[in-house]
Amino acid sequence: MSPALCQNPNSDSVTISDLAAIQQMQIASELVSYASRNGRRVTAYLDRAVVQRNSPQLVILAPKYGETKKNNLQLAYFLASNGFTVLRFDLTFHVGESEGEMSAFTLPGMVDDILGSIDFLLAGSTTEKIVLVASSLSARCALRAAALDLRVGRFVSIVGVVNMQKTLSEVYREDIFGTFINGRHWGMTDIIGFDINGETFLSTAVEHRLHDLDGSIQDAAKLRIPSAVFYAEEDLWVNPSEVRQVFAASDDCQLVSIKGAMHEIRENPKAAEETFKMVVSACLGAEKNLTLAQPDKQCIFRQNKIERDRLRQTRPKEETEKIFWSTYLSKYSLLEKAEDYQAYLDTVGSLLGIFHPGETVLDAGCGNGMVGMWILRDVMRRAMPDDSSMPCAYVGVDLTDQGLIDAMRKHDETRRRFGAATQTGEDMGFVYSSFDFDWLAKEAGEEPARLPFQDGTFDKICCSLVLSYLVQPETLLGELRRVLKPDGVMVVSSMKPYCDMSAIYRGFVDQQGTESDVEKARNLLRAAGTIKLKEEKGQYAFFSENELADMAGRVGLKPGSVRRSLGDQANVIRVTK
Repeated sequence: MSPALCQNPNSDSVTISDLAAIQQMQIASELVSYASRNGRRVTAYLDRAVVQRNSPQLVILAPKYGETKKNNLQLAYFLASNGFTVLRFDLTFHVGESEGEMSAFTLPGMVDDILGSIDFLLAGSTTEKIVLVASSLSARCALRAAALDLRVGRFVSIVGVVNMQKTLSEVYREDIFGTFINGRHWGMTDIIGFDINGETFLSTAVEHRLHDLDGSIQDAAKLRIPSAVFYAEEDLWVNPSEVRQVFAASDDCQLVSIKGAMHEIRENPKAAEETFKMVVSACLGAEKNLTLAQPDKQCIFRQNKIERDRLRQTRPKEETEKIFWSTYLSKYSLLEKAEDYQAYLDTVGSLLGIFHPGETVLDAGCGNGMVGMWILRDVMRRAMPDDSSMPCAYVGVDLTDQGLIDAMRKHDETRRRFGAATQTGEDMGFVYSSFDFDWLAKEAGEEPARLPFQDGTFDKICCSLVLSYLVQPETLLGELRRVLKPDGVMVVSSMKPYCDMSAIYRGFVDQQGTESDVEKARNLLRAAGTIKLKEEKGQYAFFSENELADMAGRVGLKPGSVRRSLGDQANVIRVTK
């Protein structure tokens, strides 16, 4: 296959000696495949500058657990812009295009994939050494590969897991490895959002000493190469003191603390950008303040689209959105007990403002009715026992029939329970309707569908965590603007890009819920892994504050207050006509 090419029209006169000063480079991405050490086919991309050194340095970027090679695109193009040839690949028995199903994933298998990638990249090359870069759980396996293979000339770890036994214990509040070692049998088990054959995964990790701190210390002690280890200050899953302990005996290791970052450093764009710069400098063996060439962002966007479209084709949808969300909502209800989610509902409610008698409220994508419950409680708290004014009217619209049924039940129970306690009169009227917002997506030559409401129907509209999951989110915003009254208020929200749902999960578990609640929370975390994979394929897209504001502006809405909520993982914006 011929490489995808991103061109900079000003690059023709560039000389090699000017490489470090170039602001945008011409990058080619070539799709390749080769065999892993386990014999399975690996699918990968080679990224390199079209104008490059005669003997470029080679870098291997190992994908994070649960992610594909596409998520390393930005860092790969940054490296390629500074003279490296970069190999980024999909793991076997994993998500992505390489062979094997995720259920059979193992840590030794990841090590085999990294070693096989070294075999491929150095085959026929005059270069004898590679730089190995890995993140999170893959960094643990990359450390093992670096300890085994003398062809690794430099090792870079980004928020690397050094003690998976401890990390899983932090996530699940249960020592999964410990119980396995003591004789418990595990079948299909959720491993950080994905169903894995637990017996195989745990036994192979223990057998190869990839699961505990001592194994990491032993591997790090074997390193005789320059290393750079980046760890996040606010990491919930990796203890910085254990990172320092692992690499304490390394002769040539640079330990770097990433300020203001969690385990998913990309959820803080500034921290991620600064880290990428330091990673490129570390790969070059240079100081932090080295002047670096910058990749062309448009080039990255185009290549990202190419790879996203490939993922859609190679991993087609296995179920309809209606089935998926019906299943997801059955797990989502436990968030009602989570403090972070209650704080989020308070944020949404405060931005919507006071609900006055006679107003109409649209809950667009109401799910199982939790925003509606917040509104109902607020209205009933404010109502006077002898208030005879016309009540508010609530309209809940959702894709799933089960979600609407659950919403009706929750609202009815809340009205009876809260009304009896406060002795208030008539409070709100409720209407529910099933509607697929993707029907609004206009195909060529088709008449666009419309929401089943007249212009200017609603005083207030809430669209909570919905836009990210639509084919044409902007079209829904335009329709919501149409049905909003001229002086109406709308609140729209989205999970932020690279959000970390595990942080919300951790907060919920720390509330010491029942064993049943914790198990439900694990199921929700598993579902969040599925959503992340759908985002990877381009089916879903999370939006920053600016992206939400820009989208609203394009359909004629006026952006107002912007808040961060839901454990700092969601963006919430208030807009008006």
